[in-house]
Amino acid sequence: MDASEGDAIPDGAVVVGIGNSDRDAECLTWAGNSAQRSGSPLHILHAHDLGAELSAIDPVAGNPVSMGPEGDIGNAGLLDETLARARERWPDLAITGSLPFSRPEQALIDASRTARLVVVGAARTSTLQRLGLGRSSLAAAMHSSSPVVIVPQGARVDSEGPVVVGIDGSSHSVAAAERAFWIAELRDTPLVAVTTWNVEVVDGMVVTTPGTDAWNSVEAKYRAVADRVVGPLRAKHPKVDCTVEVVRGAAAKVLAERSAQAGLVVMGTRGRGGFAGMLLGSQSQKVLETATSPVMLVRAAQND
Repeated sequence: MDASEGDAIPDGAVVVGIGNSDRDAECLTWAGNSAQRSGSPLHILHAHDLGAELSAIDPVAGNPVSMGPEGDIGNAGLLDETLARARERWPDLAITGSLPFSRPEQALIDASRTARLVVVGAARTSTLQRLGLGRSSLAAAMHSSSPVVIVPQGARVDSEGPVVVGIDGSSHSVAAAERAFWIAELRDTPLVAVTTWNVEVVDGMVVTTPGTDAWNSVEAKYRAVADRVVGPLRAKHPKVDCTVEVVRGAAAKVLAERSAQAGLVVMGTRGRGGFAGMLLGSQSQKVLETATSPVMLVRAAQND
């Protein structure tokens, strides 16, 4: 492959970023299976940040820029090997790859403009086994034009378990619910729509006792919020078995707990900020820290 060019990214592709890490195989498996289910092309992207390599050269030792076996800059061999494995595993898929000279985060964001989906990995980073997003994964999650799937290190990458979606009535959660219904129908798997509440006051008293009139009225209020989102989607996707759960607790904690049995957690995100100070929405960040299933982040106004 010509590392400086590679294949063009097909419109509507599932794009997976690889980086010569132990998470590449998990991300590739999830992306390939997703592409196969949806009938989408699969594109494998391995960006090569030449600027980072040049800035890392020791002026005394003169560390050389990495060169491939044919004298090409970058790791074209890794991409070629990954493409060969993918084509053997999914012989019926249209599979392409590219090795752009670009910062990985920018390459993923550029690819997302025409992609159906971008898939990236996240590593366990501490003794608490929390997840840490690298710069490229974080930037993709924040600035992608398409939904982004974060595959945690060690996560199950099959489709076993329901699709779980968090709903709070915002435009972002509506977009997440639309995507979740589409995925659940594609997978022929149940959908669990989760809405949460934490502290509520009724008649001047904090609601704490399940089964009381105050508790039931709070649950009814939140269920109505979820039903306003879910109702039209149930009509659009009548084959999807959708259950609404109203749970008292912090949204991020509840969704992270649900990820243990989920095939996928889908949530809206209000990612914000520039590259200099990147932050995901606080709920998204908290879910990603402890999730054990892949997590899809969706923003409003994103097209399928």
